[in-house]
Amino acid sequence: MAYADVAELQRLLRIETPDSLQSAAMQRALDEAAEEIDWELGYTTDNPAPSPPPALVVGVNLDRAVEHWRQSYSPFGVIGVGAESEPIVTARDSWYRHARKLAPLKVSYGIA
Repeated sequence: MAYADVAELQRLLRIETPDSLQSAAMQRALDEAAEEIDWELGYTTDNPAPSPPPALVVGVNLDRAVEHWRQSYSPFGVIGVGAESEPIVTARDSWYRHARKLAPLKVSYGIA
């Protein structure tokens, strides 16, 4: 379950009147991002996220959902900056910076 709603993501993506397919895709991007957050923070049915979720979780859910949305329009790891400029290649681990943002909320770590 997503920690943010489609209307918030819609504003970030600057989509004024989404059609039903776009709305479904935005919800899917939010849900995908929420699953990554749950995995990172160890949220499960036995150990659910706090209600209401921390603002940091909501922010990461939106930030990551924007990335998921944009990945559907450009090849993985390539970000188009402007219409006439060269593409920028991103780092291979696109989750890393989000994991670092969530680190203050993480309460358990695995044993290697």
